[in-house]
Amino acid sequence: MKILKDVLERVTPSSSERKAEAALARKIMRQINETEGKHVEVVWAGSSARDTHLKGARDLDIFIRFPQKLSRKEFEKEGLRIARKVFRGHEYEEAYSEHPYLRGNINGFDVEIVPSYRIWDSSKKLSSVDRSVFHNRYLKKRIEDKHKPQIRLLRQFLKGIGAYGAELKTESVPGYVVELLILKHGAFAKAIKAIANWKQGHVIDIEKQLPAKKAREKFDSPLIIIDPVDKNRNVAAALSERQFNRIVFAANAFLKKPSLKFFFPKKIESYSIEKVRQILEKKELIGIEIAYPEGALSDIVWGQIKRFRQKIERQLNLHDFKVNQAAEWTDEKKSIIFVFELKTLQLQRAKKISGPPVSLKEHSAKFLKKHKRVLSGPRIEKGKWVAEVEREFVSAEKFLRKYIRKIASDERENIRNAIQKHSVILHEKNMLKLYKKNREFAEFFTKYLKGKESFL
Repeated sequence: MKILKDVLERVTPSSSERKAEAALARKIMRQINETEGKHVEVVWAGSSARDTHLKGARDLDIFIRFPQKLSRKEFEKEGLRIARKVFRGHEYEEAYSEHPYLRGNINGFDVEIVPSYRIWDSSKKLSSVDRSVFHNRYLKKRIEDKHKPQIRLLRQFLKGIGAYGAELKTESVPGYVVELLILKHGAFAKAIKAIANWKQGHVIDIEKQLPAKKAREKFDSPLIIIDPVDKNRNVAAALSERQFNRIVFAANAFLKKPSLKFFFPKKIESYSIEKVRQILEKKELIGIEIAYPEGALSDIVWGQIKRFRQKIERQLNLHDFKVNQAAEWTDEKKSIIFVFELKTLQLQRAKKISGPPVSLKEHSAKFLKKHKRVLSGPRIEKGKWVAEVEREFVSAEKFLRKYIRKIASDERENIRNAIQKHSVILHEKNMLKLYKKNREFAEFFTKYLKGKESFL
């Protein structure tokens, strides 16, 4: 209880902070309402609107709602026009999810002004954000004052273990899920005990809209939380299997030995350059650096980065450069770095291929026909055909150089352009040089080399 009390003291916004947020939200909403336009409603949503946010979050989500009859072109045009009036005199940028919206900073608060359609049935959305107002309405009706500190505890716990946020960078759960979990279990302690017993395919359906079996058939996900306002949506869909397992393990570890480190992990001190050099001498590491796509939305780029890394990883494995571990990092400005730890950087020229049993005559004939030109064989070993062929690539570096050029032609535009602009293979010397000059990369690389969960 002392640990939880300490956490709450650190994460609960002050009264003055909450008043400042509410005052700015009301001012923005009043400004939008007083602006001539085709909008019909303005809604302040998100955790700050429900008073379940963390201290220092300072995020305001404002939704401008338009009638359903408005065309998508007019909807987008009007949404941006009205938002620009609000942001006049402040720093802002145009972002893009399914449709464009504006985000910026007003009086020290990060503000997003998002156009949405006013719909009456959340399952019949016209844009991807139309449900947000329904989520806000649902939670505001059900969240009581006693729930708010419990939500903050669970939110900070997930944030502390690095499993908070539905962005593709984190592949975890949004704040909406945190609030639903507290509504389901009532308190942080009960939620943690429940999480510790989760198994793959765990189903939570607060409104009892679907039987668990049907939910598992409908959604292929490690955690399934049926959206209370739309039974056709799993609000935990962004959660990866890795993050699911981390959350369950962290809950068990916390119950076994509670500690503040689950909520506020110690900052990892970067290794000395000499220590990094010593570790690299014992590992077979190779990296790739490409440019960061200009003007692209972070969440879109992160999805493409992860897919690109997985694609390279598969190809390395197919060509016998077995990948022990892989990771990606970006400063979201100039560079994207991929790191691959391989079983070996250099293969033998000869590769042994095992064929069918000699007794299978038809398959044997096909194998012998296919492998006429070989380094050795075909011969019989333990009742099977065996041949040795020459590998196309024996060097991981040469393979990556050729593969990157090949993939650049058929990859998605952002990554394709980034590769064409800049791509280089990183050896130990390059990595050490980058480690010295880039503090953010040094922090990432230290964590990668250390390979230990912060809460252990």
